[in-house]
Amino acid sequence: MTVPAVTKEVEDFVDRCVPLTGFPAFDLYATGMAERYLETARLQVGPDRFAEFWAAWTAAASARRGPQDLSPTHLEVARALTYMWLTGAWPRLAPAAHAALRREMANEEFVVAPEAYVEGLVWRTFHGHPSGAKPPGFGTWAVRPPAQPDTTALRDDLGVGAVPYHTGLAAEVALDAVPDHLLPGYRASRSIPPSAVPTAATRPGTPEEHA
Repeated sequence: MTVPAVTKEVEDFVDRCVPLTGFPAFDLYATGMAERYLETARLQVGPDRFAEFWAAWTAAASARRGPQDLSPTHLEVARALTYMWLTGAWPRLAPAAHAALRREMANEEFVVAPEAYVEGLVWRTFHGHPSGAKPPGFGTWAVRPPAQPDTTALRDDLGVGAVPYHTGLAAEVALDAVPDHLLPGYRASRSIPPSAVPTAATRPGTPEEHA
């Protein structure tokens, strides 16, 4: 692949973000946002702390390991980077990571740039396009989208092999087979019907005793 005219720093940034995003370097360069995302991450995390994170992630990726080798704070930075590539926005960090990084700016989500939203990789995950931008062309709605590749094909395409990404399971399973406690979101909203949610505890005694 011919690499665009970018600095070695940006080239390294893109290469290391490939296993985080699941997209090949070609797609990351195609967004035109690589340099902007690197600047944003360094500004939000802080130059010194971003360098520490980058050294840790480079070591893990070079050893063909996954994010499970990172500390909780570095794992949160990796999540933020992935989120930024997918949506074009820098997310709100977990409060513990925000405190550990000693960030001096508000811990709020923001869109990196107007074009970042349009170039978000999330649209490519389902062969869609952002509303009002990048229309697919006349008649494309009649064309069946390509089949989604399986995990093995994705890893072969990315050249990462059998990277041991663990999410609490011994082996990969179908999404509907993932236990509830490993899914994101508040468990009560998933696993407990509204009628079974316990009500607030009542005070002992009769109403007359509290009058």
